Amino acid sequence: MRIREIQEKDNNSLFLLIRKSLEDAELNIPGTAYFDESIKAMSEYYKGFPKRKYFVVVDENDEVLGGAGFAEFNNDSVAELQKLYIFEHARGKGLGCKLVKIVEEEAKKVGYKKLYLETHHNLSVAINLYKKLNYKLLKTPLAGSEHSTMDYFFEKELN
Repeated sequence: MRIREIQEKDNNSLFLLIRKSLEDAELNIPGTAYFDESIKAMSEYYKGFPKRKYFVVVDENDEVLGGAGFAEFNNDSVAELQKLYIFEHARGKGLGCKLVKIVEEEAKKVGYKKLYLETHHNLSVAINLYKKLNYKLLKTPLAGSEHSTMDYFFEKELN
């Protein structure tokens, strides 16, 4: 397995992964990433923006197993950790942790001071991962939040 930046050929796999994951969590509802236009062509959303990146973990055949990324949130110092999803058959191998650590490193390299994220109580594995990686639980979302259904909000200083 290896991790690389997103390519156009990854778009369909990521679209299917995100949709399936949210359906499985009963989050295929308005106010979630399920309806984000960006999931239809993820590579285009991140391409050409120096302060946005998305990474995929792939197997030996270059097939996508999962991904995570970051993009600007509400100012130049805060990025949002975005769309961390792993295919069911690849879960439990530490891939989510590896992806988050790469996102943190790369976000720091391009000048972000904090990472912010939103999730939902149905995604308990993700919540536990963020706690394990020392993300601080917030009581309310940061201003500028677009996913109204999310009910857990975290941030982490990038030191």
